Amino acid sequence: MANTFILSLSKMSKKNTPGIIEEHLKDLSRWSLYKKGMCNSCEGLCCYLPVEVKVSDLVRLNILIDFHLELTLKEQIKEATKHPGVSRYTSSSEKYTLTQKPDGSCYFLDSKKRCSQYENRPDTCRNHPSIGPRPGYCAYMKSEA
Repeated sequence: MANTFILSLSKMSKKNTPGIIEEHLKDLSRWSLYKKGMCNSCEGLCCYLPVEVKVSDLVRLNILIDFHLELTLKEQIKEATKHPGVSRYTSSSEKYTLTQKPDGSCYFLDSKKRCSQYENRPDTCRNHPSIGPRPGYCAYMKSEA
């Protein structure tokens, strides 16, 4: 059954449109149990999920610098949201949300479906799929390449 599922995804991969990707992300029953190495052949669908980050992540991404940590929260928010990679701040969670491109992918996802900030990626990304909508599972979809 699992092989049939992966085979059907590989047939679909030639048309991994934003609509297909969104549908796949929403249906958690279609997610695969994570296994080491899966990322190498995946479309990077985890990079189409909204990413919430902390101030420490923004510093690691060089969006904020240590100087900004001395500012008031209001000033920090203003500085962080000036960066095109940060869309908003949510006071209830005290986290920022990274910008998603029109196709739904992360601002930092490059044209080869790889993170342009991999070494500096946020904790949310570092800890995926241990955390997320279905811990231990990922929205694996075979890459078109």
